[in-house]
Amino acid sequence: MSENTIWDQTSSLLITYNYTNEDDLKEFRKTLDKQLNSSKVEAIIIIVSIPKGLDKNSLSPHFLIYFNSPSDYTFFGKLKDMQLVNELKKPYDLLLSFGKVKRNIERYIHKMKFTRKIMINAELINDPSYELELNSASDSPKEMINFVIQTLQKIDNNELYV
Repeated sequence: MSENTIWDQTSSLLITYNYTNEDDLKEFRKTLDKQLNSSKVEAIIIIVSIPKGLDKNSLSPHFLIYFNSPSDYTFFGKLKDMQLVNELKKPYDLLLSFGKVKRNIERYIHKMKFTRKIMINAELINDPSYELELNSASDSPKEMINFVIQTLQKIDNNELYV
C-alpha cells in the first residue's frame, strides 16, 4: 500500500462530531480509538457539539474530547473555554467534520489552518474550503469511521490537487 495516502500523511487531526446519544458517542470513541492506534496520528482533538440543556458532567469524560454546547459562548459568540481556544490556534493536517459543524464553533474552525478539510454525512453547505465530501450509507458511528478511514487510505495525498 502507498505511504502517500491522505491517512498515512496525517499526523495531526481535528474532528467535529454532533452528539446524538451516549451509546453512539461511546461507539464513536471506541471505533476511533481503535483506528488511531494503528495510525501515524500524534495529535488529535475531538470537539463534540452537544445540545443546549445537556449537562456535560453527565457525559463520560475522555482526555481527547472537548464537549461544546451553546452555553460555552458569550452573548457575542466568544468561546469561554480558553484551553480549547488555544487548541484551535494550532494548525492541523486534517479536519474531519462528521455532520454539519455547529455555527458557533464553525466560526473558529473557519479561521484555522488545515492541510485538508473533509466533511462526512453533512448537509450540503457549498463551502469551497472543504476538499472532499464523503457520504456513508450508514449513520452508525462505527461504520462511518471505518468507511472514512478506508476511503482516506485509498486516496493518494496529491490526487485532490490534480
